[in-house]
Amino acid sequence: MDTHIKVTDLELTVLQGIWLADNDATVQAVVDGWAERPKPGYTTILKTLQKMEKKGVVGHRQEGKKYYYHALVTRDQVTHTRLGTLIERVFSGDSFSFAQHFIKSSQFSADELADLKQLIAEKEREEQP
Repeated sequence: MDTHIKVTDLELTVLQGIWLADNDATVQAVVDGWAERPKPGYTTILKTLQKMEKKGVVGHRQEGKKYYYHALVTRDQVTHTRLGTLIERVFSGDSFSFAQHFIKSSQFSADELADLKQLIAEKEREEQP
């Protein structure tokens, strides 16, 4: 599987619906769980899932007349690609500038800051020879 998973905004929202359904969702479950208004139509989601299946992003199993869709990609794979695109386009590929902007412009609790410090310490240990 390609490590650079490219999905549209609609496909990402469909994937989020599948992930929220423990990676096993019917078309109707995706539509019913849609948070934004207006909700897309059943046919729109069905056609989107069919395109996603051709791209290798989702698969399905059939029980009677119902199709249950599951993601063939992980949230981390999709996030990695979309974040990489954002960093490339907005920050000219400069990950440090992105991290700096993110930290300065976000609100973090004391616990979250402690977690970030721990992540940085872990990364420093990984980078040591």
